[in-house]
Amino acid sequence: MKWKLKEVESCDSTLDEARILSPWTIVRAERQLKGRGRFNREWVADEGGLWASYNLPLDAQGRHPWSFLPLVAGVAVIEALKEFAIEGMRLRWPNDLLVGRAKLAGILVERPRGEMASVGIGMNVHNTVVDYYDIFSDPPVRMEDLTVQCPEVDSLCAMIGQSLASTFDTFLTGGPEALEEELNAAWGSSKPVVAITDSERICGYFVGVTSDGSPILRRADGTRIEVPGISIVRLKELI
Repeated sequence: MKWKLKEVESCDSTLDEARILSPWTIVRAERQLKGRGRFNREWVADEGGLWASYNLPLDAQGRHPWSFLPLVAGVAVIEALKEFAIEGMRLRWPNDLLVGRAKLAGILVERPRGEMASVGIGMNVHNTVVDYYDIFSDPPVRMEDLTVQCPEVDSLCAMIGQSLASTFDTFLTGGPEALEEELNAAWGSSKPVVAITDSERICGYFVGVTSDGSPILRRADGTRIEVPGISIVRLKELI
């Protein structure tokens, strides 16, 4: 395994710790004091969960868009968890791992420097979540509640690291198209959504993503529209 591991008891965010380290380094914390999600939304990260950032080297030639990396990581996490046969596990664009309507994990990718991206993964494992059911729009769910074979956090961290390295290699070799089959399976059934930007709300059925990871929506008249991912504040499922 090519990863180096740095463990800390607590930190503001593993992404902040990881940004000064080298590629192929994992930073894992027992707890995060100021964990964050997309657009700096709050992420509660108490002891017992997996709070880790994985540093990946970026292609100097920029052959493939780094904006696709949240989806690469999403596929990697699903592949790592396949052996647990979790019913209803799926991805929601761009960075959520859900089980039905409940949130198991979130992914946030940052680019601290040109030659490296940091993939932050936060997953509920053994941590207490009952106090947060009424705080966030998505109810939390834990690995512990989904399988009798729940791994310990350190084992889970390593499993995801191995899967991420393999999935990232597939992405570098074949580009986004090489993960099309896995992504189509990961989305589950097509759902009606509204893509909310600063200036408009675009409704349609989510049917996939473009080569840069932006969502494609099918509208009521059957036409398709590609909504630039960078412009979307939130993609909200309507059912």
